[in-house]
Amino acid sequence: MFDISETKLDVRAYPIKEPKGKTVAFASVTINDMIGINGIQIVDGKNGLFAQMPQTKDTNGSYRDIAFPVTRELRLQLNSAVIDAYHAEIDKQSVKEQLKDGQKADKATPSTTKDKGTKAKTTKKTSEPEH
Repeated sequence: MFDISETKLDVRAYPIKEPKGKTVAFASVTINDMIGINGIQIVDGKNGLFAQMPQTKDTNGSYRDIAFPVTRELRLQLNSAVIDAYHAEIDKQSVKEQLKDGQKADKATPSTTKDKGTKAKTTKKTSEPEH
């Protein structure tokens, strides 16, 4: 019998910078270093985020999952891992943006220094022109 607790999921999430619909990111998952699934959509539905497995349109116009977890337990584990990876990637991007914005603010914010202890002097930090 297969033990779900032994399932190893390696997940990568790719947020969309400016989502135009309900899909906010894509993800890929490697299961037990044996099989990979690309094209998983992370969708912001009415009950929150969920992982939507890759789909194809059949001859009747209905969508069918191409790959999917067979058990409820694996579906829950997969969904949780994908959503966690999405949040981790969003947090990582947010930190990078904050650092970048902080560096821009440091360059644009005037600093005040005392000149001979009597007058306050304002200077603006400038950077080299970009080439």
